[in-house]
Amino acid sequence: MNNTFELKKGKIVFDQDKILITDNARNLKRSRLLSSCILILFGLYNLMNFFKHNDIHAQWSGISIGILGLIFLVIAILMNAQSEIYLKDVKSMKVRRIFFKDYFIIKLANNRSRQVAGIYNAERLEEYIKTISFPK
Repeated sequence: MNNTFELKKGKIVFDQDKILITDNARNLKRSRLLSSCILILFGLYNLMNFFKHNDIHAQWSGISIGILGLIFLVIAILMNAQSEIYLKDVKSMKVRRIFFKDYFIIKLANNRSRQVAGIYNAERLEEYIKTISFPK
């Protein structure tokens, strides 16, 4: 059975004991970290405006934007961008459709996850995942 799956920008190759993924996950992780830090800074800026002008709207918008930025920061930190994943480190693998886009989600043993987007043939990947046995 063919063990190479094409992505919109890259590919996934299943070897005997590892999964090789070539995509732009590192750039996406950097941009998520940067944008969440910008959200946190914008929330702090709104809180400073509250202390300066005593505007109640600046307080609540600053708090909500800051908390939202912190949530996005934690999610971005928990995402993994490895290009080589050993099967002994994998807890589970599945294909999910989120907002009309197919994602290949790999849950790792260290409670992180690796998401791959833009799969061309998700049904064939799902069938291939069913045939893989995980080493213990």
